[in-house]
Amino acid sequence: MDGSGTALTTEAPAPHKPDAPRPAFRELVLGAMPRGADPARVLAVGPSCFAGREEFFPDWETAFTFAPEPLADHAVAREAARAAQGLAADAIPRLAAWLSPHAGELPAAYWQTLLAPWAVDVARQIIERHLRARAMIHAWGELELHVGLVPADMDFHFADEHDFTLRGALGTDFNHWLFSRLLEADWPPAWKRHFPEVTADTPQAPAAKAPDGGGGPGASPLRQWLRRTLRALLLGLPFPRLKGMTLPQALRFSLALLHPCHGPDHSLDLETAFGSREGKDTPLIPPLPLDPLPLFQAACPESLRALTHPATLSRTSRPRLRVATILAYEDAAYRERLARWRGRGHRLAFAQHGGNYGMEAVACETAFVEYSQDVFFTWGWTRHGETRGNFVPLPSPQLARLENAWHGANGENLLFVGTEMAAFAYRLDSHPTPLQLVEYREDKEWFFEALGRELQARTLYRPYFPLPGCLEDAAWLLPRMPRLKLCTGPLLPQLLGCRLLVLDHHGTSLLEAMAANVPMVLYWNRAHWPLTPEGEALLDELAAAGIWFPTAEEAAVQARRVWPAAASWWQSPDIQVARGRFCDAQARLSHGKEVPLWTQTLKAL
Repeated sequence: MDGSGTALTTEAPAPHKPDAPRPAFRELVLGAMPRGADPARVLAVGPSCFAGREEFFPDWETAFTFAPEPLADHAVAREAARAAQGLAADAIPRLAAWLSPHAGELPAAYWQTLLAPWAVDVARQIIERHLRARAMIHAWGELELHVGLVPADMDFHFADEHDFTLRGALGTDFNHWLFSRLLEADWPPAWKRHFPEVTADTPQAPAAKAPDGGGGPGASPLRQWLRRTLRALLLGLPFPRLKGMTLPQALRFSLALLHPCHGPDHSLDLETAFGSREGKDTPLIPPLPLDPLPLFQAACPESLRALTHPATLSRTSRPRLRVATILAYEDAAYRERLARWRGRGHRLAFAQHGGNYGMEAVACETAFVEYSQDVFFTWGWTRHGETRGNFVPLPSPQLARLENAWHGANGENLLFVGTEMAAFAYRLDSHPTPLQLVEYREDKEWFFEALGRELQARTLYRPYFPLPGCLEDAAWLLPRMPRLKLCTGPLLPQLLGCRLLVLDHHGTSLLEAMAANVPMVLYWNRAHWPLTPEGEALLDELAAAGIWFPTAEEAAVQARRVWPAAASWWQSPDIQVARGRFCDAQARLSHGKEVPLWTQTLKAL
């Protein structure tokens, strides 16, 4: 739209032609949208311009023109993930040399284990912003735009990887800086750059504290030391305690891993498997216009910079396997211990810890970090599209504790659970793009309109937990639907006690609810949540059984229909067969046999 068009357009204003009136100068906003901005003269890089500022711009979704979103094309999204993996793999040796003068004395497995989670996270941001910059240049490169940049010498200090996610990947200032660098390197002649004064009127997340396992700022030094020591001991187990697992289970599984490995090592060398120099260039992704190393360096957290690296590592002749926890993504000190383990020739395994594994069509980070290890334990599935990995299906202790735990047959509430709405496209996987998330949010309103006032008054709405750089959730929906009540406190008790659950996305809550046998109605736009062929087949079965629907309105009609007797509807044979097939593939249950199944499998590895 050009100031008078329709909502959510990603089409650019028509380029100027010699025989056409020259369009007025426009401002292209890369960071926070200035208050009072005129949508007839201002172009927005995306919904990120309004993150944390929606209250100042009523109807911004329909008033402003947004840059095209290249990742709405599934083929481009798939290639972008491969490009990010290649960029990260290529960057790791250079980053290692930057972090340590004797980097070459250590094996590649050490540096890959240490740097992969953070490197691929930064690479995802670089590739997505690069594609968005290229799309803006292609659409608007001939317009005479004034573009506000931020200086290259801005100094960022991220405490750890989690802090980078909050204030980097989801931070307005860092993204403005990243767009500035990418556009400066490929600047259209018609554009005019300027460097406005940076203001701090856009809320930013506070710096995260490095993980220490302590008891918080009010805890005594002795208590903090005890907590840190206990945490280090638990993380040092061959099989540390994972979510939903008891300490006796972790100890038993650790004993099952004390033997030398029996079979071949399935670990992937990241440079060989993903590096762009191995003939894996992605033709849909144009080359970066600049050296990416300074971009990685600017995003490097203090937790990585502060590490001390060994001079050498002796190689073992009896490799063993240990399991890594999800803390490997956020705790550099813990990951350095894992890196020493891998550098000596031992092996690592990861285990599924939530939803979307095995279902989403594009999996950038998990394939690079977790599937590349010797083993990946799944909750039932054995194939994730075309991604490589040694997938070993086992029942999840987390889900085993929920098996048939639903007790809401006489419940009074409909529970609606939403998900994250990031205004920055920071995941590079099969989540909706930022503009698609605007539609996703509007679909909530359509659902409740179709649900009717009586059931609205019985509904508990559960928003995603607050994060920076996201669209408003409950603050946007509840004023529009004042009969809804906000669901607060732990989610699981509410999920197990509701009469009917409604989900507008797939994820961990879906798997937990399936394991617990909670009556549910699902809906989402398939085009915005692309799945693997295996995931699509499962979704078709849920649709045939009347569980999943393609639109919010159809799901609301089904929720109204089944509400009076939700328990008996859910126990019908067709529903239970579809649920059982879904659980077999995505939320495998063991009927109380998960411990022996895990122990036998671990002893055989």
